[in-house]
Amino acid sequence: MARSERYMPDQWILPALTPENRAFFTSGELRLQRCRACGAVQHPPGELCNVCQALEFDYVAARPEGVVESFTIVHHVTNPMLEQRVPYNVAIISLRDYPHVRIVGNVIDVAPGQMRIGMPVTCTWAEVRREGDGADPITIYIPQWKHAD
Repeated sequence: MARSERYMPDQWILPALTPENRAFFTSGELRLQRCRACGAVQHPPGELCNVCQALEFDYVAARPEGVVESFTIVHHVTNPMLEQRVPYNVAIISLRDYPHVRIVGNVIDVAPGQMRIGMPVTCTWAEVRREGDGADPITIYIPQWKHAD
């Protein structure tokens, strides 16, 4: 698993873990929800299948490769924690293994003026430890993207 520094500030809020998204945020790989009834793969994970509305899932790993489907460059500070980060990008990544699956994230090694739709990217993870439900801390892996040569 490729690791990277966290793109957003350290104080930036972490995702709340749910039974549906825990595999995605704690495995260190792109683990996507797959419906046991119809086989549809979906992201973000949810309580029911977007295709057949079934309620039972397993998880499948996708290769950490994709392309920038769309993006925006944020120039205005909307939160004081982001003051040192602007301008920053927010990208929608279409996965190579599952082109219909899109993941929102940041491309961490490309200047704002160099972002391009169709740019190939690979996933890297920022490892963040936080307090868990019990005594042990939980490691969350935030997927981020780097330009693939």
